Amino acid sequence: MKTEQEQQPDWMQELGSSPFNEPMFTSSMKSRVLNSAGSSSLMKDRTMRRSPARSRFMAASVLTLLLIAAVWGLRESPALQQLIPIKGLGGSAEWTPHNVYAENGVDKLQAIPGGDFAAGAPAGAWWNLFTPIQELEGQHIRISAIHRDTGTTLEELTETEITSDMAYNDFTRVSSRFGMPLSGLWKFNVMVDDEPYGDIVIHVPDSSWEPSPSFKSGVYDMTGVEGRLGFINPGFIAGQPNKYMWHFWGRSEELTGDLHITAVKRNTSKIIDVFETTLRPGKHNGADAAIPTTMSLPSAGQWRIMASINGQLFGSVIVEVDSP
Repeated sequence: MKTEQEQQPDWMQELGSSPFNEPMFTSSMKSRVLNSAGSSSLMKDRTMRRSPARSRFMAASVLTLLLIAAVWGLRESPALQQLIPIKGLGGSAEWTPHNVYAENGVDKLQAIPGGDFAAGAPAGAWWNLFTPIQELEGQHIRISAIHRDTGTTLEELTETEITSDMAYNDFTRVSSRFGMPLSGLWKFNVMVDDEPYGDIVIHVPDSSWEPSPSFKSGVYDMTGVEGRLGFINPGFIAGQPNKYMWHFWGRSEELTGDLHITAVKRNTSKIIDVFETTLRPGKHNGADAAIPTTMSLPSAGQWRIMASINGQLFGSVIVEVDSP
């Protein structure tokens, strides 16, 4: 058996404090509304006889303006923006970030993403199930994910058998790649033997949009992440297809299967399909696998090109696309 202590991510601590510099509807706001209504009452003999609705209108107007200011503060708060339901995907409570799921006040599930995770880069995650291994061994776990803003779904963990080597002192641990293609709120639904076990909601920050650097492999200059993935880059011109030789580094089992190239433009959340093929290991230009592709991106600007193998994000390359 293994023992280990975990700490909550920083974003969980941030949610514990108010995102406002002062309460959303302050006592001074309340006083101004009440004073406005009180002043109107004192002037009733002089004013209300001439305009019975005026004081009520003024008080309502002031209250409306103050409520607008409060709501605007809500809209500008990054933490509370996450609580606003989008596209009918459930109420705000369902999308409140939480990395621990509990039933009847007892923790049942915990997610721990690895490192400084961000969109477009696999970071790995641990999923701690607070159920004895004796009850879970031999069952199968599956984790699916849905993106709040777009409804994009993916399989975070394909069906995996729970085995004895996943046992710790007081929980069972399963690991996954944890590579999200988009920033924002993601809900992870954990199923054990096709029965709901719990859910986790994590806010995934955006990655850096600094164009990926160049590096040399063999005799070629490539663009990407050295030792992970990259391609020989003749440049990108919007709407014009070109040939790009992709190179990958990793274990043979990682580099075997369906390769799916997608892309998302900066400040958008629409993922477009770019290229699909089958990848096989094979040494080439110093890499563990390589494949020729044809790629085209539809508009000028910064794009994140993402390579997934068998449905799992392997890595990303940031490129600048020029106008024709």
